Amino acid sequence: MVRSDFGQLFFRRRTRHSMTPLQKQKVDTRVIVETPEGADFQFVIAGAGTRAVAWLIDRLIQAGILALVSILALFLLPFGEAGAGLGFGGILIISFVLDWFYFSLCEAYWNGQTPGKRSQGLRVVRTNGTPIDPANAIGRNFLRAADMLPFFYTVGMISMLMTRRLQRLGDLVFDTMVIDERREWISRSGGLTANIEAFPRSECPRRFSVPERTLAVIERLFESDRIISEARREEISRPLSEALRKRLGYVDPQPDPRNPHPFFRTQGFRHTMFLLRVLKTFAENPEGTKSLAKNSSEERPTPVVAYQTKRFAARTADFVNSELSNFLADDAA
Repeated sequence: MVRSDFGQLFFRRRTRHSMTPLQKQKVDTRVIVETPEGADFQFVIAGAGTRAVAWLIDRLIQAGILALVSILALFLLPFGEAGAGLGFGGILIISFVLDWFYFSLCEAYWNGQTPGKRSQGLRVVRTNGTPIDPANAIGRNFLRAADMLPFFYTVGMISMLMTRRLQRLGDLVFDTMVIDERREWISRSGGLTANIEAFPRSECPRRFSVPERTLAVIERLFESDRIISEARREEISRPLSEALRKRLGYVDPQPDPRNPHPFFRTQGFRHTMFLLRVLKTFAENPEGTKSLAKNSSEERPTPVVAYQTKRFAARTADFVNSELSNFLADDAA
């Protein structure tokens, strides 16, 4: 028994210390997207189990729709063969549409999400981190027929096991991947909001929550090692700031007639200051954050520090605008 325990302990230690960096990278489900400008962004790849749960939820929704159509078709039976044929034909048409267009249309017009993916905090994006377009959504889902060969997604599962991003054939052909937004990380940069005033709940009458993904984008915008002017940061901040104001129901205060100078001094950077107040309020207050993580104590990956680049401002604007499109779609839904 002692020899066996010693052997297991030796094997564990040897396995732990003998893993090469490449082997550790294969085990990790985080993907770093490095832009040509030298900026690094990190995403967490969705696991096969979570994707299977999302797929099952979508299938249950499809089955529910088909069952409802079948019940409605029963009301046509009293009309004889013509009614029965019409009902059966309607069931076949709805079944065809659900099989071939349910996933495609949901992902195309719901920013890479289906109801099942949304419930599990998953989203389909391109491998460079930007949102997918309708062509990507339709193409990757039309190739499900190939992934299902010879039975129950055998080809798709083999493809996922052989790729680091867990991509099935449709993902490989159309350059997409499925990420897990529930495990979105936020670095909580120390000192960034030290002298910033948080929002009281009374100033946000409509809603008092901001998605963690949005907070992560705001932090990236304010990282201290970025070569970006204050004026350019204000310009990039404006669309996201305006969208958040509508979400929260925030209205800018009026200047104090007795001392209006502080108000007008800050108007040149009001969008930047607003985003910092959002970060102060919701990044440091878990109860006010719409956290997608099921377990708040879950370990979050350490954020990747990007290199300093002169062209980072342009890339930051692209990512902020991409997040803005996702944010607006989620808020509208």
